[in-house]
Amino acid sequence: MLALLGLYPALQATEARCKQVWAEADAASNVWLDYSDTAFAPFGDMQQNGFRLRVVGAPGCHSDQSTSDAVELNGFATVVSAGGALIGYLLRLDPLILKLFVSAAFSNHLIRPIDRHNRVQGPDAVIKMVAEFWYNIVDYGFASLNVAWSQAHQTRSVGARIGYKVMPHLSVGTEAGLNLDRQAAYKIYRAEGLDYFTEPIDYGRIGAFTRYDCYCGELSAAAGFVGDLREERSAYRTLN
Repeated sequence: MLALLGLYPALQATEARCKQVWAEADAASNVWLDYSDTAFAPFGDMQQNGFRLRVVGAPGCHSDQSTSDAVELNGFATVVSAGGALIGYLLRLDPLILKLFVSAAFSNHLIRPIDRHNRVQGPDAVIKMVAEFWYNIVDYGFASLNVAWSQAHQTRSVGARIGYKVMPHLSVGTEAGLNLDRQAAYKIYRAEGLDYFTEPIDYGRIGAFTRYDCYCGELSAAAGFVGDLREERSAYRTLN
């Protein structure tokens, strides 16, 4: 590792990077998710303006409880799989970096036993759009914002981070996110007089993170609380 860091100036000057590989492991009290992403710059360097190709995959599992006024609480297990191939463009407007993607994607929520009260289940092949923003706060840190929308179960997500550099390659900061789908939206907008529900619906999170970066890559760890903001909350842990 020290040898690689020692070669950093020479590598930076001579080696074009045309591929990035990224992975995430995320876990809370009732859910775990693995996420992998491989991105390519087919006509140049990953750090420069140009087209991008990405292949993503996300297997996971979570448990739920569902009930109605007439039915006792029942437990369900859900296996989740998702993936897609994205095409997009990276545009540098220093100090702002913008990435826009559109993709064909698939999603599958396999619930056992079948939960007739849950509107998010079964396979779906869809269109997905993603926008990623990164703003370099010179000498101080960075701010990032990721926004995504998918036809699969009308899934929408937004995640934001703001980091402060405590050392040249080490940052700490806060993060927050929101994830909505058909079931979460139904619970939010039909809360009064709702005749059935699925809990917990973990659509909001807030936490803190630390991030180390160098030419060879970066490592980030985060922890905080996830939940539906009004009812049950649990801790989450994330490693990127």
